[in-house]
Amino acid sequence: MNHKKMNDVTAVIPCFNDGAYIQEAVDSLLSQTVMPDRIIIVDDGSDLRTRSIIEKIDHPLINVIYQENQGVAAARNRAISKVKTSYVVTLDADDSFEPTFIEKALVAIKSKPEVVAVCCYYQKYKNNKPVLDVIKPLGGNVVNFLVKNNGQASALFKKSIWEKIGGYDVNFVNGYEDWEFWIAMLRDGNYMHIIPETLWRYRIKNSSRDQIALATYDFELKQQLYVKHKDLYLRHFEKVYSELTWRQKALNQSVINLKSSKQYKIGGIFISPIRFVKRLFK
Repeated sequence: MNHKKMNDVTAVIPCFNDGAYIQEAVDSLLSQTVMPDRIIIVDDGSDLRTRSIIEKIDHPLINVIYQENQGVAAARNRAISKVKTSYVVTLDADDSFEPTFIEKALVAIKSKPEVVAVCCYYQKYKNNKPVLDVIKPLGGNVVNFLVKNNGQASALFKKSIWEKIGGYDVNFVNGYEDWEFWIAMLRDGNYMHIIPETLWRYRIKNSSRDQIALATYDFELKQQLYVKHKDLYLRHFEKVYSELTWRQKALNQSVINLKSSKQYKIGGIFISPIRFVKRLFK
């Protein structure tokens, strides 16, 4: 098959110290039923081990860019600035797509003019084993993204919209750059389509940037989202407030269910003597 701009899509892989996984990510793109015209890997200042692995990846569709560590947003932006096709696929170096993702995503993004991005259902994996249930993001319009990121980082989207919004915001250095990217991309009446199939594999590592962002920077990053897109939050205040209230109710119910569970009560039996001893020494 001749791949010279046949499919009008370029794949981008930012990589930072993911040498153990990047070959799997690359192979998942080279195994697509509709191939990307080009794959751009950005080595974002990785260690020597990862760099040596990247240097051994040899395929005519693959180009590699090396840079000092600047963060995933800057790495994606640099790669996408080199893209000549109408569509971009982003894939993190430790994740992978099922073989039909690009084919089905291209059909979806061409179906309606307001569709500017395509994601899918996905499964989390740890040690190559599935974890929990399949995750089904909502996608949709920008209102669905003001309280929660209803997409994911690995996706297919129109390069023209990336250009229009100025790319990924490099100020989100501690995370949530993909969440902010979707808000910016969808804010003018655009739409994200979700393929109702599990076509993306998301790897859970012992320590990941997403986990650190949630555990350490969640409040600050959400404040940053609000400040940048304050007009949207104010315009859709009632819907945002309604969803926040619903989430609080769900959280409260989870706490009640936990305290009513047999496991919680059994745990309390064992912990009570320890608490009593601690009080004696206070």
